[in-house]
Amino acid sequence: MAAMTMTKEGWCLKTHRGSKFNKRSERRYFKLEGFNVAYFKKDTLADRTGKFDLRKVTEISACAGEDSDADLVLVLPGKRICVKFEADAEAWKTLMCSAAAQSAVAADLQAYHSEELHAAFSGTYAAQKGVSSASVLKYTSGASFLTSPRAETPKATAPKPAPAPEAVAPAARSLAPKSRDVEPEAVATTAAAEYATEAPAASPIPAEEAPAAPAASPRKEKKSPRKSKTKAAPAPAPEPAPVSSAASDEELEANRKEWYNFAMENKDLQMAKELYVGHEEEARVKALEAEAATGCAAAGDAELEAARVEWLEFHVKAGEYEEALQMCVDDKDYALVHDAQEANRGEWLAHSLASEDVYSAGNYAVTEEELAAVEDLKIKKELKAGNYGKAKKLAKTPAQHELVDASEEAARKVWLDYHTQAGEFKEAGKYTVSDGEAAALKAAEAAYHESERATTFEAALAAGKYEQAKKLASGEAELAQLDAKREADRKEWFNYSMDTGDFKNCYVYAISEEEEAAVKAAEEAYPEKCRVEWLTFYLAESDWKHARDLCVTEAEYADVDAKQADDEKDDVAQAEEAHTEKSRQDWLSYYIEVSDYSKAVGMCITPEEEAGVDEKFEAKRVAYVAEMCKQGKFHVAKQYALNEEEIAKCDEHEEAQQEASRLEWFDFYLSECKFDKAGELACTTEEFARVGAEESSFNEKCRLEWLSHHTAKGDYESALGLVVSSEEQDELKSTMETYRVEHLKYYMEIKDYAKAKSTACTKEELAAIDEVAPPKTRWFGLF
Repeated sequence: MAAMTMTKEGWCLKTHRGSKFNKRSERRYFKLEGFNVAYFKKDTLADRTGKFDLRKVTEISACAGEDSDADLVLVLPGKRICVKFEADAEAWKTLMCSAAAQSAVAADLQAYHSEELHAAFSGTYAAQKGVSSASVLKYTSGASFLTSPRAETPKATAPKPAPAPEAVAPAARSLAPKSRDVEPEAVATTAAAEYATEAPAASPIPAEEAPAAPAASPRKEKKSPRKSKTKAAPAPAPEPAPVSSAASDEELEANRKEWYNFAMENKDLQMAKELYVGHEEEARVKALEAEAATGCAAAGDAELEAARVEWLEFHVKAGEYEEALQMCVDDKDYALVHDAQEANRGEWLAHSLASEDVYSAGNYAVTEEELAAVEDLKIKKELKAGNYGKAKKLAKTPAQHELVDASEEAARKVWLDYHTQAGEFKEAGKYTVSDGEAAALKAAEAAYHESERATTFEAALAAGKYEQAKKLASGEAELAQLDAKREADRKEWFNYSMDTGDFKNCYVYAISEEEEAAVKAAEEAYPEKCRVEWLTFYLAESDWKHARDLCVTEAEYADVDAKQADDEKDDVAQAEEAHTEKSRQDWLSYYIEVSDYSKAVGMCITPEEEAGVDEKFEAKRVAYVAEMCKQGKFHVAKQYALNEEEIAKCDEHEEAQQEASRLEWFDFYLSECKFDKAGELACTTEEFARVGAEESSFNEKCRLEWLSHHTAKGDYESALGLVVSSEEQDELKSTMETYRVEHLKYYMEIKDYAKAKSTACTKEELAAIDEVAPPKTRWFGLF
């Protein structure tokens, strides 16, 4: 097991957006690195589609039911994933079960959980940053959205190479909760049961006086006063559904710590066992358990000491020196922390020197040798920047002065060579320091100028600038080269003028009697040559009239007539061929338009046309698939999709349309107060919270409307059933008393003493009635 790596990659099948595995799954490329798992569409790690943290897994179990084809089911906050591995399933199971907390692994998978591998994960990837696995899908597994506290592991921070502070005793840690009078807020999730068992919040009305919740009325009756135009009696408010808490991980952790410290202070061992997280808190719980079992504080002290030493070593190894100092109790512990800090400082010093960070290296250097190394680094950086004056000021030792001089001399030679090769001899002369270098520079300058002359001479010769070339020529060889080039150019222009009929220039370029005779003969033959060329041209252009005008012999006339007859026959054939081709092209366009692929291909006569037909049909297919997706006919679009990528795009369009439709229906049901249907469409914690909030608001508004309605009608028994607070109860009692007093006065005014006596509640009121009532009426109330 020790040889197994803690990284793995491979193809897997997973559930698609929270659906059941056997109904629909998708192929993804999984990459496990430490506690983090990410999956992608391609094995090039492109197009990541999700990720999760194995430390946050609340349950790993085998698959059953509609997920029976998968290998593992992983439950995380807001996500439930079923996975089937295409290869190395045993290795994948071992890595995932070992990375997760043992309490999260089901009993039938405990064989895959290795304590040794789990410890290796916690040690190597303790500082690995966690990733969120919250899903926007509706969570239906019934498991908690919260992270199990057993899955948390301490995180190592980056090394802090600053010198160790003076040894101080660790600060005493208070175990009392922040508020002894107010209990921490309970969390309404199944994971909250792992933290504490809290009493429900006290009702604002005593239990014996609390009215029963009004029965829910079907929403279809639409008797709510807020929608009634005839001011009919409002419909009773439905009983509010419990709303799950959307507490964050930070609030849950703070709540757990407060209850844990409260349990430790009150020595509530059972609660402490349920709430501890991490080795440090576990050690304290074990010490409390040992103390409770033996009745001796020494055992608890031993457990605490072992935990302290373990955490001291952990913080030192992780580079958390401030936390480590809080665990120190004697000189040996402080020496251990100081040595670790010193070793870390040396590493940072070496790193700063290697990366030429003078400022950081100066902060870490404390010895003479280290300070000298920092000074050498400063000089090297100035030399590297070419600041030799500053480097000389910083140099203090002979070795440093030699280093500066050697660097300056090397730079001088480099600049001397650079200016020499660039032809900047005046600048190069500033860097010479000896007669030999001056002579070499002079020779280089002479060679440079000679090279420039030769190059300019060749350029002038090639451009026909004979006078410039003559001035630049050096030696008999270059003069001979100039004469040969001039004669060659003369002959070339002579022949060109002869060919173009420019006989005036021909006589200019002719320098001998033979050349002049040749020019004269060419000039005499030139008209006939032009006639023949024009005759040939008109025949090629089928210009028979101009061709006959140039004919001078019977053979030429006969040749023109024969070619004219052949050309007319060719015109007829070409017209027929053009008509046939146009008809073929028209039919080809028609078959493409009506999407008759086989006939369109049958009309093609070249591979290029077949390729063009394929391209046009492919464009029509792609456009048709896009149009079907736009119209929402995804089953038709998938029938014309040719590859997985197009099918995936259809799925994406379909999912986007479904999501938009879900949100639209979600908002509609909320606006219509159909909270049960809206709850069925909710997928995220925020949406569930929104449904609960709007339903609670609606229920409260209905309750208040019914309370006002029953109070106005005098139906105080029904009104009392809707009271939820002591203030409302007091207000209702006051209203009832006012109503009773008014009725009592009314009955007294109309002298209905029987009803007055039934309305009276006090002895004084009864006595007042007896004083004014006739004797018969007085006795009438007794029978």
